[in-house]
Amino acid sequence: MPGSAHEVTVIATGLAAPEGPVVGPGGWILTVCSRTPETGPLPTAGGDIVATHPDRPNRTRFVCSTSTADVVGVPAGLAFGPDAALYVCDSGRRAVLRMATTGAAEDFLTTHEGERFNGPNDLAFDADGNMYFTDPYGSSVDHPVARVYGWNWKSGQLHLIDHRMAFSNGIALRGDGLYVAETLHRRVWRYRLRGDGSASGRELFCTIGASGALGPDGLCFDADGHLYVASFGGRCIEVFDVDGRPVDRLLVPGVRPTNVCFGGPGHDALFVTMDDTLELVQLQVGQRGGVLPHCPSQVVDHPFGAALSHLD
Repeated sequence: MPGSAHEVTVIATGLAAPEGPVVGPGGWILTVCSRTPETGPLPTAGGDIVATHPDRPNRTRFVCSTSTADVVGVPAGLAFGPDAALYVCDSGRRAVLRMATTGAAEDFLTTHEGERFNGPNDLAFDADGNMYFTDPYGSSVDHPVARVYGWNWKSGQLHLIDHRMAFSNGIALRGDGLYVAETLHRRVWRYRLRGDGSASGRELFCTIGASGALGPDGLCFDADGHLYVASFGGRCIEVFDVDGRPVDRLLVPGVRPTNVCFGGPGHDALFVTMDDTLELVQLQVGQRGGVLPHCPSQVVDHPFGAALSHLD
């Protein structure tokens, strides 16, 4: 399938291996810097969480770092929870972090049945506040130890949804479906949500087909149920319909897109983080995105705005 070209605007440059874009209060796009590339001095470093406003491109602001005196943070995924806090998957700290409106990021979830996580990568919340996240680090095709978890917001119970995967990665929700990328097998799986933070019934949803792609990375949905998949190494965002059939490939200005989200005033701009060009770019795709549960853009005077008040 040939790729289709769309208007592209560079929103941020010099990002240290950017990942996990998410819409914040006031239209800010928050991203993580997962590691410091060996490409010379950059204005950002691995462990940073930064914010850029599409109305003020290339004026990226530092929000916080997940690194500590003892551990180098390697954040990858961001999502806002029902308590207005920002949650962060960080493989360096081998934890899901919670960043309150004060701006301090603290370990929130670290273990399952007494065993430390491998290194969480990406996460999503449902409308009830239940959290779902992937835990892939250290896994490979020959050593498939990656997992998928679900956490019940009310009870605090952590469910093991899947295991023995070859790098579970991006994760997204739509209706009663949980969608998870398994990068090294180039697949996206769909599970049936049970409503309590657990899910079952894994079935193949789609397979990444772009030439040169390692496999699927981050995921998001548009308002019509099309799944947008960052094809890492594939130079594009692959788009699939509600039945998992490929319908488009959106060309991006680089080789390694890592993650995607919809935002902007009309929620119709697709933001893409690029690992190789160290950029956050905006694509005009002519389609309104699906609005995530607890999205700050839907809340007037969202409490997390206090953590970003110094950015303007």
